[in-house]
Amino acid sequence: MKVLIVQSEIESEQTLTDIFSKRGDEVFSTLNVEDSISILQREKPELMVLDLHISKELLLDLLRTLQNRFPGVRVIISIRYKDLARELDVKGFGANVFLRAPFTIFWVEKALEKLKHIDSEDKKNSRGIQSAFPKIRFSVRLKIILPYLLLSLLLAMGVGYVVSQAAIDTIERRFVNNLIEVGKLTNAWLVEEEGNRLETMRQLAFTDGLAESVLENDAVRTRELVLGLAINNQEEAIEILDLQGVALISIRHNAEGGPASFDFSKGENIFVEADFVQKVLSQSSDDQGDKFAGLIQAPWGNYFYVAGPITNEQNQLVGAVLVGRSVSTMILETRELLIGDKNTFAHVSLYNPSGISLGTTLIDIDNIDLPGETVTEIFERQANESQTRPLNVGSINYREILSPWEVRGGQDIGLVGVALAESFLVSPGQQTQVQIYILATLGLLMIISVGILLSRRITEPLNEVVAAASEVSQGKWDVAVEPRGRDELTVLAHTFNYMISNLKEGEIYRDLLGRTITPQVRDQLRGTIESGNLKLEGQSTIATMMITDIRRFTVISESESPKTILEWLNKYYGEIVPIINTNDGVTSEFIGDSIMAFFGILPLTLDPSESARQACIAAVEILKTVNAMNAKRQKEGIPPMVTGIGINTGEVAAGGVGTADRLHYTVIGDAVNITQRLENLTKVLGETSAIISEGTYEALGVYRENFKLSPMGGQIFKGKSDPIQVYRLLPEQVEN
Repeated sequence: MKVLIVQSEIESEQTLTDIFSKRGDEVFSTLNVEDSISILQREKPELMVLDLHISKELLLDLLRTLQNRFPGVRVIISIRYKDLARELDVKGFGANVFLRAPFTIFWVEKALEKLKHIDSEDKKNSRGIQSAFPKIRFSVRLKIILPYLLLSLLLAMGVGYVVSQAAIDTIERRFVNNLIEVGKLTNAWLVEEEGNRLETMRQLAFTDGLAESVLENDAVRTRELVLGLAINNQEEAIEILDLQGVALISIRHNAEGGPASFDFSKGENIFVEADFVQKVLSQSSDDQGDKFAGLIQAPWGNYFYVAGPITNEQNQLVGAVLVGRSVSTMILETRELLIGDKNTFAHVSLYNPSGISLGTTLIDIDNIDLPGETVTEIFERQANESQTRPLNVGSINYREILSPWEVRGGQDIGLVGVALAESFLVSPGQQTQVQIYILATLGLLMIISVGILLSRRITEPLNEVVAAASEVSQGKWDVAVEPRGRDELTVLAHTFNYMISNLKEGEIYRDLLGRTITPQVRDQLRGTIESGNLKLEGQSTIATMMITDIRRFTVISESESPKTILEWLNKYYGEIVPIINTNDGVTSEFIGDSIMAFFGILPLTLDPSESARQACIAAVEILKTVNAMNAKRQKEGIPPMVTGIGINTGEVAAGGVGTADRLHYTVIGDAVNITQRLENLTKVLGETSAIISEGTYEALGVYRENFKLSPMGGQIFKGKSDPIQVYRLLPEQVEN
């Protein structure tokens, strides 16, 4: 199999290349997304392993290209860290198989199995549905289009000479509306850019150690703290000022270098003259807070900055941070946005409050500065309307819409101009308008007459479907629509009957839900079953099991009445089971004083790292809850319920067990037996405790750092020849 690996990190690329090479696959790899297209064209791989964490724009563009140009290439998305929003984005392009770190041959094989399963199910469903419905010989669309086409030809002979004139009448209005729309979009983009700078500035202001390094005038330490964030957020300029407004350190991106190429300087005092900087240093605030924005026209260029205070732990001001972006970059990015989103080749210009141009995407133009009276009029009338002006660039005439550049707090720091090329405009005369009206009316009457005749033949079968659907909505399942003919309406009738058949089956499944799962996942599981993503027959999956047991409960029970024991157990379960449910676990069985639960199967199958994390979080909470419960019981003179918890992650078979009238959804397999052995092992600890297996430890992956784990060495369990490494899970959870 030919495999193309597209990653953003060398380590991941090498690891995945080694794994697929050992499998005997022919591997091609690249760190450059642009190179992947040429490899796809040249080598025609069958599988692509694509990094989720490359640039979002490049990622979605590549997936879109695969859909349109290379539909036969299957995709596995590799994930180094969780990014739910990005995962939802790629799922929109049909990428539903994920390979999560750490990348090992085991998880690669699992991802390939899942990909193969999805492919086979898609083919099976496609064949089954297509064979169930008849082929279309004479479509409804064609039945309607033919007579309408004849009418259109007749109308075209009468109105052809006036249609173009009628269209011209709306060109001016469309042009102005389009100009206003792109102007609004440009201002919205500038607001978003301000928000991006504000977010970076907030991150910097709360960076540990930044306030101390500024207070100590430690430029080197300050640079180290700031540089990483500048690179990650792709910022062009970050200025750290002391209380006098002098730059302790200035970090500015070098456009001639790569993304991580920055120039450094210190001692700049140009910022102290800026009004928005003085507001920060004087600890001013408005209804938007203590952050302000403004323009700096400096020797290194025109920059837009967002400024905020840097405070120490006592909330005392120690300096200011400015996060900026060059005007040249902002106008280029804005134009790219307009081209991409609106498919319009608008040009963008930014001006200072005096109307002097700060930058423009127009070329070959000598001077686009605004006259003083125009600037005054724009600011005075901004609440009522936008101003426009003509521009001539070479042989092209433009019209530019102008509006204030407004930042936080409603302050105007300059002007924004968006220019579009003008069209030649004409207006039809009154006689032409009358002719259009008469002909359009006659044509409309003819079309309505024919439409009424045709609609009767089309709507009759549709009304049958509507009536049948109404009966189904009232719970009547024994309905069907009689197919007639061989067009789309016939297919609709077959599809409706097929849907009713599936709904009947879904009703049977819903009747089983009360006997198969706990209530907290019933609603979600109902949708999963009806969509066909879950089968009640046995299915193999990787899941995490949990078994809890109360130590010496039989001995405790001998000295108490059955009623008291029942009250104790109900109270105990009332504390433990909600913890399992809250962490997306499903309580499978209650066996005396034992609980068996599983994670990562219902309502949807989860990645083993997620099911292991959920189970460990639940175990930590159970340990804390049981310890608190036992402390209270000891104060009351009641024997404590010392609890042992075993957790294991491995392959299990999940499905319904029992008879038609008594079905129980459960899990079985060697992984369940190991879980039981782990729970028994907690006896040696002599207190409420939890032990996890090596399988759970490995599945946790990057989540291991969230828990306090103590190695207990290798343990040999009954039925196992090789020792299994086990770990004690302590209740001191690091973080959720």
